[in-house]
Amino acid sequence: MIDGADLRRARRYVDVTLEHLASQGGKSPSHLSRIEGGRREVTPNIVALYERVLGFRIGGPDDPSIPTVGDVDRRSALKLAGATVFGGAAVEPVVADVEDTAQWLAWEIWHRGSGPAISEAVVPIERIPAMRQLVAVRQVLRDQDGLLRFSTPGLIDFHIASRVFGGIATGRRGDLETAQTSHETDQIIRSFVERDTMAADTLGRWMRTGATPVLRVNAAGILAKLRTPEAADAVAGALRTDEGARHLYLAAVAHRVLGLAWDDALRYATTPSYTEDYAARLVNELRNPRDPAARWCSAVLLGHLNVADRDPVKAAVAENLRTEDSRENLRTMAALLAGADPVTA
Repeated sequence: MIDGADLRRARRYVDVTLEHLASQGGKSPSHLSRIEGGRREVTPNIVALYERVLGFRIGGPDDPSIPTVGDVDRRSALKLAGATVFGGAAVEPVVADVEDTAQWLAWEIWHRGSGPAISEAVVPIERIPAMRQLVAVRQVLRDQDGLLRFSTPGLIDFHIASRVFGGIATGRRGDLETAQTSHETDQIIRSFVERDTMAADTLGRWMRTGATPVLRVNAAGILAKLRTPEAADAVAGALRTDEGARHLYLAAVAHRVLGLAWDDALRYATTPSYTEDYAARLVNELRNPRDPAARWCSAVLLGHLNVADRDPVKAAVAENLRTEDSRENLRTMAALLAGADPVTA
C-alpha cells in the first residue's frame, strides 16, 4: 500500500516541487504536504496525480525512486524510513549546523520571493534536526499546514547578512552575484564589515572589477553604508563610471524611496518621470544619513527630472552642501544646482 512517504520519495527523486505538483492537479501545496506527512489519507486519485506528473508507477517493480540493495546510502535509507517527514523520525542524519540552517531558510524565503514562509517539504533531510531545534526555541514557527517562517521578519535580513558576510570574509562571491541585496540587509552586513578591514578590501576590489553589475552594485551598496567620506567617495566614483552598477543602484533607490515595483524601478532609473510626490521623496532622500550613495543617486535622479530650479530642491541641496562630507557628493549636488548632468559634470 502506498503511503505519504512513498509519494514524497518519488516526488523528490525527480526533483518536482509541491507547488508544481499541486498546480497540475488543482490541489494546494499545503494539502499535498499533509498527505506526504501522513496527516491526510492517500487516495487513488492522489496516487494517480503523482504518477501522471512524475511519469512512473509508484511502488511498482519499475519504480526508479526505490533504491536497490547496492545503492542504498544513508540518505536513501532515511528517506525510506520516513525521515523526510519534518514532524518526526526515529533516525536522524548528522545534523547540519543550526546557524547554517537558519541562514539557509532565510535565503530560501528571500530568494523564492513568494512570501514570508516556505513548506517544510522543501527542507533537505540533513537540515531537519537543526530545523527542529530552531522551532523548539521559537526562532522559527511552524503552522498546521507545515509552513515555516521566522518568528520575527527582521531575522531574515540578519541571517542573509550573516551568510553573505561569511562569503565576503572567505572570498566567495556566489551569494553577492546571485541577487541584489536590500538596503536593510546591507546595513547589517555593514556592521560586520566595519570590524574586518580585509572584508572591506575585498568589497572594494569586487566593486571595481567584479564580473557582473549585480556583484559590483552589491559591493558598492555595502561599502556605502560604512558612512566614511573615503568610502562614500569611492562608491560615488565607481557609480559615476560604471553604467551597469549605476543603473541598478538608481533602481534600488527608486524601488525603496518611491515604492515602485522592481521592474518599474528599473525603467524609472533610465527614464525618470516627474510627479510632485516623487520629487519630494527624492529631495527628502538627499538627507539620508545612512547611505551617501543613496544621496548621490537621488541627486542624479533629480538632475534628470530638471527640477533644480524648484525651491524645495534648492533648499535641500543648499542644506546638504553645508553638511555633506563626501567630495563626490558635493560635486554632484553642485552640478545639480547648476543645471548640469550630475553624472558627467
